[in-house]
Amino acid sequence: MKLLFVTLAMLAASTQAAKMHKWCAHPGQGCYMMKRTADVTSEVKRSADALADAMAEAHPVAVEKWCAHPGQGCYKVKRAADAVEEVKRNAAALAEAMAALDEEE
Repeated sequence: MKLLFVTLAMLAASTQAAKMHKWCAHPGQGCYMMKRTADVTSEVKRSADALADAMAEAHPVAVEKWCAHPGQGCYKVKRAADAVEEVKRNAAALAEAMAALDEEE
């Protein structure tokens, strides 16, 4: 019974995948949506890299102004640094996914 359901699910998935169309309107032409997404992806990655570089080069005295107690770690700065790293990871993952899509075409 389970094998039957698995077989039917695989059959349905393969037939649906064969029927799916690409976003592009005309065969053999470039897809403007994919190009626009790739442009935005590279812009986000550049912005994330610039922000990370700026935070890395920040003067320590400026960072201490945010902290409540001298000599202790500042959770706001750490949270901001973590957010920047998360944006960089997401931008890199998105860029890799877009490159993989370009390779498939």
